[in-house]
Formats: sequence, structure tokens, C-alpha cells
Amino acid sequence: MESFTLETPGKVNLFLRVCSRLPDGYHEIETLFHPLAGITDTVSLRFPEHGEIRMTCSTAALPSDESNLCWKAAGLYRERAGIASGVEITLVKRIPVAAGLGGGSSDAAAVLKLMQRRFNALAPEELDALAVKIGADVPFFLRCVPAVGRGVGERLEAVSEIPAHLPLLIAAPLFPVSAAWSYRHRNHAAAHADTRSLAELLAALRESDFARAVPLLRNDLEYAVLEKFPLLAILKRKLETVNNRVMVSGSGPTLFVFYESFEARERALKSVRALAEQYAFALMNP
Repeated sequence: MESFTLETPGKVNLFLRVCSRLPDGYHEIETLFHPLAGITDTVSLRFPEHGEIRMTCSTAALPSDESNLCWKAAGLYRERAGIASGVEITLVKRIPVAAGLGGGSSDAAAVLKLMQRRFNALAPEELDALAVKIGADVPFFLRCVPAVGRGVGERLEAVSEIPAHLPLLIAAPLFPVSAAWSYRHRNHAAAHADTRSLAELLAALRESDFARAVPLLRNDLEYAVLEKFPLLAILKRKLETVNNRVMVSGSGPTLFVFYESFEARERALKSVRALAEQYAFALMNP
């Protein structure tokens, strides 16, 4: 039986401004998504002629039933397209779970793309509509290019003129944080006082002026996460002693370090590796 496979990337939010809360409980945001091509999960699908959805996952930290976003994606596609065949999903996790890197959304998008590769049963706008039903970040991962996201993140505008590769390092503490918790406990006063703009950051990135981009990075969710988890705040301060700007990615707790140049990142690697051993976090090069 033929297998369909994708390596599916994580992401960082280089900019995340949280705006008003919507009636459905979600928040309107303005964000800049950037894919991490070097940090991936592997999603494989097989399609037996008959049967239901089945799933296996390389980690017990995730469910392998209908509560998994991959399962949900397969079910929605089958229902919308009228597909009768079974779906067998195999997920190999390397992106940390509930870490602010979008791994679950990326995996779900991979399922949609593989279903479409196999059946080609839906128009692009139908696939986008399914993605939104699964999660706010899923539409971004259908295309996996740097993009500005508005609304709840589903209204996307590609910004291909900024570099595909950035001088980043990823520091992932091995504990999860709920995105819902981060939004619920965000620090309104701190976010309101932040005047950094997405337009300024985009202008710097378009010129590959990383030194100018560093102080323009923004995440309205990081204040609450750093207050809730003192160890994370300590780690951020330690990284800042030997590095450039250190930010929480998305709803956390993963940190990313943004350097003024690729050469600066290489010079810092030895020190960051030492900190990774001391504070037991996963160091990843995207």
C-alpha cells in the first residue's frame, strides 16, 4: 500500500500583537509567522480501501484518537470530500508539544495536504475553510512561507521579500504551556505600553538588517508566561547575557534567540550549548 509522507515545520512568531477579544472567545491578532524549515515532524498517511481513521504517534504525550488535530483534519476532509477509504496516520514528533512552535497545527495541515495529494477532491478555498475549523494557525502551515496573519491568524498575506533563513537559535524547555492559558492571563498594561510596529519590523527584515530588526521583535503573550514560570525568566536572562534579543515564541514556553548576524550566532553557539546542559533545555538550530 502506497504511503504519502511530509516533513512538516514548526514556526516562530517574530511579532505578535494581541488586539480585541472576539465573541467566540478568540482574540484578534496581528502577527508575523516565520516557518522553521530545520525543525520538523514527519507525517505519513496510508489509505486502505475500507476502514476508519487510525493513528499512531511516536510520543505518549499526545493522544492518538479523535482529540488529536491530525485525526480531526482527516475526518473533516473525508466528510467534506465524501471519501470512503480508511486513513492510517503515522506521526513522528520532533517539534516539542504545546511549546509555542505550532507543531500540532503543522501536523494537521500536513494531513490536509496529503489527503489533497491523494484525492485532489477540494478546491483551494475549501481546503482553507477546513484548516480554519481545525485551528487558527493551520491555514499558515498549508503554505509555509513567511506571512503576516490577521483576524485570529487565518487572514494571511505572504511576505516572500523577507529572508527565508534568519539568524535564530531555538531554546525549548521541556514542559508544555496551554495557548488558552497564555491568552487568558496576558498582561494588558504591558502590551498597551508597547509601541513597536509590524511595519517597522518588516522594513528592517526586507533589507536583511537584522541589527535593526532585533529591538523591534514583539510578543504580547510573553509577559504572563515569564511571570508564571520563574525558571523560564531566569533562562531568558541567562541567554541574554551571551546573546542578542531573546523572545518567547507564540504562547510559549519556547524561547528563540535572534542574532544580529549569522556570524554572531556561530560565535555564541558554544556558550548556548553550555547553558542548554546546565538548564536542561533542548537547543535547536532552525
